[in-house]
Amino acid sequence: MTLLKTVCKTTDEVITALDNIIQQSISTNDRAGYFAVLYYLVTCRVKEEIIHHEFDDGPRMERLDVLFANRYLEAWHLWKEGRQPTASWGVAFRSATLAPAIILQHLLLGVNAHINLD
Repeated sequence: MTLLKTVCKTTDEVITALDNIIQQSISTNDRAGYFAVLYYLVTCRVKEEIIHHEFDDGPRMERLDVLFANRYLEAWHLWKEGRQPTASWGVAFRSATLAPAIILQHLLLGVNAHINLD
């Protein structure tokens, strides 16, 4: 695997990267974007909780959030470059190109790859 061309360093950068994936997915009617929407919403909530000091260690939580997000973003970029991401992300991304599944199925494939692999 290669590293991302641009590695996110803050939750704001992650939010921007996710928004870019969402916009690209909308413009290309790519169902793989469903997980990006879920991830965007979760990341916005994490950022909000950091701002309101809801975590014992906000800076540590931001580092964890960004590290975790970069794993997904790297898999996304590999897939979009026609390269092979990890097997679990490959399954999630390929499923979006096959016969339509319900949105929940797309979300669960992404959540499974992200939690169990990343």
